[in-house]
Formats: sequence, C-alpha cells, structure tokens
Amino acid sequence: MEHQQQKLKKERYSEMFEKKTRVNKIIQFGEGGFLRGFVDWIVQLTNENSDFDASVVVVQPIEKGMCDMLEAQNCVYTHIMRGMKDGAPTVDTKVIDVID
Repeated sequence: MEHQQQKLKKERYSEMFEKKTRVNKIIQFGEGGFLRGFVDWIVQLTNENSDFDASVVVVQPIEKGMCDMLEAQNCVYTHIMRGMKDGAPTVDTKVIDVID
C-alpha cells in the first residue's frame, strides 16, 4: 500500500515537472542537505551552462537516510538560497533535477 502511495506521489510530481534524462557520471555517497544544497546545485549549474549533461547516482550510507523521500518526488527538489546582493536581501530559487 505504501509503495502505491509513493508511486502516485511520484507520478503527480512528474506531471508538474518534466525531468531531463542525463548520463550517470557522478556517484555521491550521501544525500544530506550539504550535498544536495551545494554539490548537486553546482552540478545543476554546470549542466545548464555547459555540455556536461551529468546526473548524480546517490548511495545512501546510513539506514535512516533520505533516498525514499527523494524517490517519492522523482528526485527533484527546489534549492532556495538567501543572502545579500549589492547590499539588498535576495532569495534565489532553482529546481534541482540532477539526482537519478
């Protein structure tokens, strides 16, 4: 039953966002916030600004990791970066779809 619910969530999310198919070029050990928020964000930017065209294969190193949650949303998430730009507060958002 839980598997069916996850499949339905993934299908609904897939309808909202068309994920590009890329070549698996990177193996990443871990799926925590830093890796997703920095490393995978850099891979996303590299893909968008070059012909690198890579996806990231994630290895979950601990039993209670986040791979099931990521899979439930087709491994797509939104990166939110808050900071200052030219002396003014700024918020940038970017959809990250590089995890396969």
